[in-house]
Amino acid sequence: MGRVLLLLGLGYAALYVGTQTHFWLVGFWLGALAAVLTGELIRFVERSDRELGNFLLSVRQGDFSTSYANPHPSAADGRLRDAYQGLMRTFQQLRSERESNQHYLQTIIEHVQVALLCYDESETVALMNTAARHLFGKPYLGHLSGLRTVDPRLLEVVQGLETGKRALVKVEMNGKLFNLSVQATSFRRLDKRYKLLSFQDIRYELEAREVEAWQKLIRVLTHEIMNSAIPIATLTAVVDGMLEDAGGNPRDPATLSHEDVSDLRNSLKTIRHRSRGLVDFVKAYQSLTQPVTPSFQRVPVGELFARIGRLLQPGLNQKGIRLDTRPGPESLSVVADPDLVEQVLINLIGNAADALTGVNNPVVVLSARPGENGRCLIGVRDNGCGIRPEAMEHVFVPFYTTKPHGSGIGLSVSRQLVSLHQGTLSVDSVPGEGTVFTITLP
Repeated sequence: MGRVLLLLGLGYAALYVGTQTHFWLVGFWLGALAAVLTGELIRFVERSDRELGNFLLSVRQGDFSTSYANPHPSAADGRLRDAYQGLMRTFQQLRSERESNQHYLQTIIEHVQVALLCYDESETVALMNTAARHLFGKPYLGHLSGLRTVDPRLLEVVQGLETGKRALVKVEMNGKLFNLSVQATSFRRLDKRYKLLSFQDIRYELEAREVEAWQKLIRVLTHEIMNSAIPIATLTAVVDGMLEDAGGNPRDPATLSHEDVSDLRNSLKTIRHRSRGLVDFVKAYQSLTQPVTPSFQRVPVGELFARIGRLLQPGLNQKGIRLDTRPGPESLSVVADPDLVEQVLINLIGNAADALTGVNNPVVVLSARPGENGRCLIGVRDNGCGIRPEAMEHVFVPFYTTKPHGSGIGLSVSRQLVSLHQGTLSVDSVPGEGTVFTITLP
């Protein structure tokens, strides 16, 4: 601004002196000085425009290495150069922080033992960490369809897996069988949507759980069978002894006393009763292992709870138990087989009612609420005595029961039916306060 004012002043002075006075030579030199200042001003503007253009081009191309250090701090354009240099340092710092964060995240991604695979909407693979390369035996995967060469079932599961869902798939890779737990999540970056997949080989965990489950099942089966087999064997020996004489020869039934005949009949009745119990036990085991095919449909939770209430309320009233139904929002619904879900709820409410024997103001609360990722949480809670901590890990084991006349298959079958819906059945109990079973359904 100072240069412009000086230039205007010199121009006016040169014009005035040259035309209004006789000092035309002074006017000439004033005009020459004004011309020199005009040239300097033009060069200053052109240089500033050129530096601004170079600065904007550097920003556009991401080149922040250009230096705008001011060699003459007192120069008129010093502040502009300092501003450029300050912006360059800021951009350099931001880039350095971004590269540091990217390197940090890349190190974490490569270090984790979980196989990660990220692809965009066109199924072009954008990320594949070291664990994924080792798992699939491929140094590079450009497109998601490349999983077909690993195992066609794996590609089918991955393409059909919805965001927030988890799937378990058995695949054979390099002659080895893997049990992969696959989970998907999606995110948006730079106006592009990506899906991130995680693959975990849970083969060893499943094998350990399977061995543990078999051990628990064998213990329960052994307990149930021995409870019947030992009395049957004992009574059979008693009956056999009653029908033999001292020398081990068959005894004439006519020689038996009335008391011996009565004991013989009672022993045979007991053997028949325990044998029938073993048969019922085997039938119960068969019912547990028979496959069930659910018929899925959209079921409003309110209607489901209403049917359960009409069915169970009279029997609970006779026991003095209040059934409190809380179906949640009116729009809440689940994708399920209504008959199978009703069977699970009937079993859970029946167990809750059994746990309320001798409890003051007994109540069973049947509630529902929305959960994460569009899932529905259905709870069956009672204010009974609760479950002992040592029994908590066995409640879903087939044939395990704490009831005098229980079969021990109700909760196991219930968990199996919920699993058919891609859901979960869990339990939480506080001794002396009550128990809550939670069903999670899609």
